[in-house]
Amino acid sequence: MQLRRLLPRRPLAALAAAAVLLEPPAAHAYLDPGTGSMLLSVFVGLISGAYFLIRKLPAAVRSLFFRLTGRTDEMKGSDLVFYAESASYWLTFKPVLEALEAMGVQSTYLTSDEHDPVFSSGLKCVRARFIGKSNAAYTALGFLQARVFVLTTPGVDVLQIRRSRGVRRYVHLVHAVGDIHTYKLFSFDYYDAVFCSGPAQAKSLRALEERRGTRPKELRLAGCAYLDGLAARARTAPGPEEKTVIVAPTWGRNGLLTRTGALVPRLLAEAGWHVILRPHPQSFVSEAPAMQALARELEPLQKAGRLEWDRNPDGFASLSRARLMVSDISGVIFDFAFVFLRPVISVGAGPVREGFEAWDLPEPAWEMQALESLGRRIPPGEEHRIAAAAAELISRPAAAREQILAIRSANVVNFGCAAPVIAQELVRELALAGAPAPAQAAKPAAEVADHA
Repeated sequence: MQLRRLLPRRPLAALAAAAVLLEPPAAHAYLDPGTGSMLLSVFVGLISGAYFLIRKLPAAVRSLFFRLTGRTDEMKGSDLVFYAESASYWLTFKPVLEALEAMGVQSTYLTSDEHDPVFSSGLKCVRARFIGKSNAAYTALGFLQARVFVLTTPGVDVLQIRRSRGVRRYVHLVHAVGDIHTYKLFSFDYYDAVFCSGPAQAKSLRALEERRGTRPKELRLAGCAYLDGLAARARTAPGPEEKTVIVAPTWGRNGLLTRTGALVPRLLAEAGWHVILRPHPQSFVSEAPAMQALARELEPLQKAGRLEWDRNPDGFASLSRARLMVSDISGVIFDFAFVFLRPVISVGAGPVREGFEAWDLPEPAWEMQALESLGRRIPPGEEHRIAAAAAELISRPAAAREQILAIRSANVVNFGCAAPVIAQELVRELALAGAPAPAQAAKPAAEVADHA
């Protein structure tokens, strides 16, 4: 009864009165569009600035600590310095270091793997040192002093590794023969020189420079040292097993396993193949839950002896056993095809463009045109064709071999003997950086610096 007394007898009038009282008063002010846009830009700028400041703060703290502890003296390397993010890059650097040793050139080898094979290599002209992992290593490299610094790591001065004022020249050494389309954006922009494995890589890098207006780099057609060791080992390796196929995809959005899961290895096993499954090592880091689910799904095939996993850092044994390979756009395609001269089935539509160098390149990667000649390309959604394609390819090995040789000759320079050329080019880099020349003269590789 008390509640009814409190309620208004004319609810419509009460609602109208409440609407009048709650209506905001007119401000009688005017904000022109130009001023509003300016204020919005200032606001966005402040937010962006704060975001990047917060992101850089941990690195700034680490750098300050590095200075205060007096550790900057530790980064006074020799004239020529190499850096390996992990032991897996030893196969790229080893032939080059051996060639430099034959020339009597001293170097320093920095690594983020305390078990790196460099420590047991016996190379007398190489001073090796572990500098920590991840952020600890990146901070240390920011204080490096050297004339020439050689890395396989993309994104210098874009991602984690910042250019040091104490380094005169940064050199990127490629560790695969595929084009640069699958690298992340701006991977090469702030290098002084890039040693290319073939003419297509140089052409793509020049196209990026023209599009972005960046300073032209020294581009040297030197080859891929990583393939030197594989080619030498292949000459004495046993022949392939009759019905063995290796499935070796890349990781991330371009990856075959990411897109299709267990479908491809299961189809091959059901068609009578013995399957070696060798995912990219990064899959077990960045896609660990997916790899665990895949292992559970394929466990019956593994127990039946129709499938095996290969997580060995050195995949040579698995590659040499296989009659053919099934992959996507992974660079291991060319390790297999060019070294063993055996066919490859590539599954998928090609590299994702968004966020990668392919986004800014006017032409497709050279390998996308070559994959059909290296074996077969299977479009997305047609994976059921893989078993038939595999049977057809192994039925004519001589024809596959001739096609692969032709593609290799056109796209890879100095195959099997790239390391001495790369070593000679590094001596030239040292000369550009002001270092005295070693006793042996350097024979220059093909110059492409002046090609647009």
